[in-house]
Amino acid sequence: MKPASKFLLPILALLLSACATTPESPRWPDLQGASNPQHNRLVSGQPTPAELVELERAGVRHVVNARGIGEFEAWDEETLVESLGLQYHRVPIATPNDLDLEAVTAFDRVLERIGEDPAFLHCASGNRIGALYALRAGWIQGESPERAIAIGRAHGLTSLEATVREKLESDG
Repeated sequence: MKPASKFLLPILALLLSACATTPESPRWPDLQGASNPQHNRLVSGQPTPAELVELERAGVRHVVNARGIGEFEAWDEETLVESLGLQYHRVPIATPNDLDLEAVTAFDRVLERIGEDPAFLHCASGNRIGALYALRAGWIQGESPERAIAIGRAHGLTSLEATVREKLESDG
């Protein structure tokens, strides 16, 4: 064995093992207004039934809905999601008052159950998902208010930012 190759083989083996353990990103469908803040997360507004089918084909295993109970009744999302073999999770946020520690803790538990699996998270626009991510970052993960807001923005936080900032700065 040549002197250089005795170093090359272990490096090559290390690189191959790193590639083998890196989670592969789904081939996300092109949903209007969607953001992809993490390789395994897509955040958007309300999907259509056809988009949910596309998401399942792309490898999504979980759907998280943050719309309030009764807010959307055009069709039964939970039934469709489950018929596609996906896990359906609900963290209902109807008003800014629902953004409390109980809801954020429930959201954190959902994210723990999902783990690294590909997931689609939505409300009407993505704003409530972003708010939940921001509050989780601040209250549960101990991030500063500024860092928590940045995390929330990356996940869809828009018009609820002032409310979230107030809650973070007052610790709930």
